[in-house]
Amino acid sequence: IFLDEVSQAWGELVNSNKPSDINKKIHNPRKSAESEDDDDAADKYEGTTAVMIFDEEENLTAFEKIQRRLSEAPIIQGILSGSEELYERSGAKAAREKMGHVTEDAREAWETSQNPWVYRASSVYDTFTAESEFALAEKELRELDPDFNLEQWKEDLVEVTLPKIMQLFLEGRIKELKPSLGESVYNRLAAEARARKKDGVYVDTNVLGVMNSEILSCTPDHVNKGSPIIMIHFMCQQINCVRKKETDEITEGSEDDIRAYSYVAALQREYDEEKGELNWKIVDFMLNGAIAYL
Repeated sequence: IFLDEVSQAWGELVNSNKPSDINKKIHNPRKSAESEDDDDAADKYEGTTAVMIFDEEENLTAFEKIQRRLSEAPIIQGILSGSEELYERSGAKAAREKMGHVTEDAREAWETSQNPWVYRASSVYDTFTAESEFALAEKELRELDPDFNLEQWKEDLVEVTLPKIMQLFLEGRIKELKPSLGESVYNRLAAEARARKKDGVYVDTNVLGVMNSEILSCTPDHVNKGSPIIMIHFMCQQINCVRKKETDEITEGSEDDIRAYSYVAALQREYDEEKGELNWKIVDFMLNGAIAYL
């Protein structure tokens, strides 16, 4: 037993600097008398995109349809729209070229997307508010997790957690996503996955990499008084290949058509007292556009 404990301690020491899952257990689970059933989430979703009908003359691609079905993202849109006045006042408009470590590919995706405030929010935080709000968020999050570090959290999210979530999303394995999603966004993704299957096609599910991540904001939860909401933009390298379910015939793209898809996610931490875990959930999510990956 002693040798096993020494081996485990050594393993933890060796791997201490490697990215890990952003969720954290802080004590052993407590027994629960009840278990929750999985509701029919797709039927629960009653947003404006629930009964979306596309005009065939638009000739939308599968991912363009996904983008529109995920366009109703109230938390993200509320944070982004609130940055408009700050964008003008802070001088960020005159400093749009300042993008930190975000690449030219990410900039093109942002500027040509239907959500220009994603780009503007980054400029605002680069020039005006990031340091103070990030520091306040870290301080609050350290109350339950003294070791919390925002940069390390982002690295763990991008290297470990997001690839798993994106894989499940593309595969349409919605029930397996439930522990990682807030109820509202879970219902919306369930409705989107059902609509995708109804179209009779499936997308390539390979996630080649998650890159160009940028924390856009750390916002206090004034509505529910929960932990801070962290909004992040990231690019997911995927294969643009859409096939018919019945025949496997390629209807869009090709097996070597690699694209960088732009996503925005809002995450919030929850404390599960029974299980003794600090779990991060995506409380809002949207597809923001795509560009060819060169």
